[in-house]
Amino acid sequence: MRGLTAAHGPASQPRAPGMEPALRRAMTIKKRIIPLLLTGWMSACINVPEIEPGGGNPRPDAEVPDSGTPVSDLAVTITSPADTFYSSTSVTITVEVRGGVADTVQLLKNGELLAAPTAPPFQYTWDTTLEAEKEYAITARALRAGKSFDSKPVKVVVDRTNLQVASRTPTHGSTNVDYRTPFQVVFTKPVKVTTVNDTTVSFAVAGVQAEKTLSLSSDGKTLTITPKERPTLPATFSFGLSRGITDLAGKALANPITSTSSPWSFEVPDWYAFGGALEAITGTDTQLKDSTMVLDKEGNPIVAWSEERAPGGRSSIFVYRWDGRAFVPMGEPLNGTPLGSAFKASMALGSDGNPIIAWEESDGFNENIYVKRWIGSTWQTVGTGPLSAENDTRSNRVPTPAHNPSLAVKGNQIYVAWDERDTTNVSNIYVWMSASGGGFLGVGPNRGRVHAVPMETSSSKPSLVVNNSGQPIVAFQEQTLEQYSPTNIYVMRYSNTRDKWEYAVPPFEGNETTGYISGGLSATPGGETWAKDCSLSIGLNNTLFLAWAEESYIDGPGDIQVFRSVGEQSWERMGPALSAYDARTQASLPNIKTSPTDKTFTSWQEFSWDNDGSRQSFISAWEHNTWNSLSNANGINAGQKSSIRSTVSIDQSERPIIAWFEGRGAGDYLSGEYLYIRRYNQ
Repeated sequence: MRGLTAAHGPASQPRAPGMEPALRRAMTIKKRIIPLLLTGWMSACINVPEIEPGGGNPRPDAEVPDSGTPVSDLAVTITSPADTFYSSTSVTITVEVRGGVADTVQLLKNGELLAAPTAPPFQYTWDTTLEAEKEYAITARALRAGKSFDSKPVKVVVDRTNLQVASRTPTHGSTNVDYRTPFQVVFTKPVKVTTVNDTTVSFAVAGVQAEKTLSLSSDGKTLTITPKERPTLPATFSFGLSRGITDLAGKALANPITSTSSPWSFEVPDWYAFGGALEAITGTDTQLKDSTMVLDKEGNPIVAWSEERAPGGRSSIFVYRWDGRAFVPMGEPLNGTPLGSAFKASMALGSDGNPIIAWEESDGFNENIYVKRWIGSTWQTVGTGPLSAENDTRSNRVPTPAHNPSLAVKGNQIYVAWDERDTTNVSNIYVWMSASGGGFLGVGPNRGRVHAVPMETSSSKPSLVVNNSGQPIVAFQEQTLEQYSPTNIYVMRYSNTRDKWEYAVPPFEGNETTGYISGGLSATPGGETWAKDCSLSIGLNNTLFLAWAEESYIDGPGDIQVFRSVGEQSWERMGPALSAYDARTQASLPNIKTSPTDKTFTSWQEFSWDNDGSRQSFISAWEHNTWNSLSNANGINAGQKSSIRSTVSIDQSERPIIAWFEGRGAGDYLSGEYLYIRRYNQ
């Protein structure tokens, strides 16, 4: 037993490094000896030798004890604040140390000692009220056994400046606000995201709270407020911001927006106005006529019209472009002759994004068509000069006036259509084309003459488009029989393969006795009412949209009739005839425009004795197989004088833009005093 005791050694004796292998060997010997001892005791015939401490000389492969355990690195982290912190009063800084016990923990401010918390949790509340307002880098440092371990720095921004509203858009009290203008508040410094919510920001339409979406810019300085749904316009928009909005340091908004303190409200009309009343010759009573409009590639309107240079004097064509703030003139006023007056302008946008314009003008003997295009700083003549299809001369003393030009552009090809009377006083439609600004040539036989009725009937007032294949298509009004018969609307397309003008859609049934023949369109059976002043547009898949003015029944009120082509087989009516009133009124001079997705708008003017004998402008949109009015019962020009000859364009967002004249009279073709341009506010 003494041998066993010696082999194990005293129980309280500490084990030196490297003793673990020796102990395992001793335990193995013990397990072998104990059975032998038991056997010896039982038989009393075996002598067990004594085991000495240390076990004799060590074996060659025995392990040598280490000199000591290495000290592990410490991990130091600032756990609060975990990110950039804004302080106007104080900030509590908490440090966590892992991997062992530090001898000392320090907090450094821009590398200099700020504090030395003594025990976990290592925490220090820093009073920043006495510090300069700026950004500080706070670092935690742990020291042990002469080594230092640093945390990643955390930024603390000392900021005691008041949070204020720097600006608001639109400005308070504005009366002509574009609905798509961002409704924004700009703050003097970043605000805390969680404080911008439905409780701290209010939005009301006509005094009634409305739902909105709130969006804060990435720098935290700009708040955008967007209505969730377009309200019924016109309406007053009002906004409020409470003191619950704070900056990142927790300071409340110093100048909240309320109805009594720094109010913010403005008027959003149903039609946004591009400036005010427009005229070229200011300060005099010059008369305006015949507006036309296109949109540039940015969606800004370019408008042209005829206006007297002096009261009662000759007229020129004036072209103005909206530059984002006001209408500015494009070049000098246009005339084709030294003394003539220019009327009936038509405009199209060229493939280069610049406008091309055509008009009619008398040279003192005859009226011809003139075409020019904008080349960046001036107007350049397209072709070789005035256009006239009839070979008129001064010797026969029979003028052949050309009227009502209509322009269309496809690529580098410029098409122009007009009506012109021949020496027998019969009016015909002509379509000519210029390639790349060169000389004009007639499209098709007979110098580009287009005729729908196989008799000596007069046609006039063309409306021209070009389809996706480059085929010109023209709509016009033409008598159904010779002399004084009513006019129907005809639509003809040029066939490149057959070099002839054909009906764009196969004709309705009819005969020469009734006058309802050759594909003519009329609102009444037999075409006994006058269909006139057509407007043609082309949309997706070459679908044609056609509007004209006509009584819906004999001796009935004047309405606007709208049809569209269905494939290449037929026409179909688009809803009931358009009229703003149920009473006996006269709707006239439609203008139809279609977007590339077939969204269609039709404008017109309408005369009613109920409105003091004046004419008003109206417009409707074709939506969900019905006409939806975009103007109230008093028209777009409610409260103003008579509205004359509206024209429509559609921007990239499929919003209609309308232009019209205001005048004293009530006739279809009277002049006006000012031109107005507005866009549907959506």
